[in-house]
Parts: sequence; C-alpha cells; structure tokens
Amino acid sequence: MGRVKRVYFVRGVYHICIRGNNRQMILREEQDKAAFLETLNKYKKRFGFKLYGFVIMDNHAHLVLETDNNNNISRVMQAITLSYSQKFRNKYYYTGYVWQGRFKSQVIDGDNYILGCLNYIHNNPVRAGIVYEAKDYFWSSYHSHANEDSALKNMVTVDTLKF
Repeated sequence: MGRVKRVYFVRGVYHICIRGNNRQMILREEQDKAAFLETLNKYKKRFGFKLYGFVIMDNHAHLVLETDNNNNISRVMQAITLSYSQKFRNKYYYTGYVWQGRFKSQVIDGDNYILGCLNYIHNNPVRAGIVYEAKDYFWSSYHSHANEDSALKNMVTVDTLKF
C-alpha cells in the first residue's frame, strides 16, 4: 500500500514533528541544536515561511510554521532536513538515515488550536523531565511568546498570528 498524499494549503499553518531515526539523538549537543536553528533560519529566509514556535529536543523537534503562497510544506521540510542531515553526517561520520521516515504534520486551523499546540511544544521538556518549567528550557520559542529577552527571540513571528 502506498503513502497517503499530503494535503497542501496556500499559506497553511502546520504543526511539524521530525524525529531522529530509531529515536536516536540527532540533536545531541548545544552545537547541534544551534546548527539546526541556523539551518531553520537559512531556509526561513529562502522560502519565506513564518515560524511561530519551536522546541528542539535531543531526538526530535517540533515546529509551528506557516508557508507562503509559493512553497508547500514538503519542499520546505525537505530542504531543512537534508541540510541538517549533511551537517550531522559530517560531524559524526554517520551513514544511513538521520530522520525517521516522513515528518509528521498537522494543519492548524484556529486560534485555540495554535495556542494549545504552542503550549504542548513549549512544555515538551517539562514532560520529558529535563526542566521543571518551560521557561527554564533554552531551546524553544517560549521566551519569545512570553515577551522575555532571549538569544533566540528573533527566530519566531509572534505578532502576526491571525486566523
């Protein structure tokens, strides 16, 4: 049985989850997480998508983003995952798949859904037992949404969330 085709929306807002192959740690060190964010930022500029939220864990990442009129989510995610995979393979002398299958995506279609989604991803490190509160985890967009100063503050778009 073949894969189910993705449904694309012009200016669609998506909750994306990408996971390391076999749930392995592919974002192991702070340098890896920073490299992933650099990659994300590079393609954000190239493809013109809006990033509303993210959290980067050791073995997976969650993103909330909106595509522009000219690019579908598969094209954007292919560029991001291929670019980071190359960096990962070079750093760790790794061969084989870096990411586990296709990325997961859910269309977000309302204010309550996006707020719940952002709450879910920001609390991912809390549920994993890494930190006690979401504000204590550096590798997320929590501080941008809480209007707190952070080195990652300019990564996300918080003032244009509209449905």
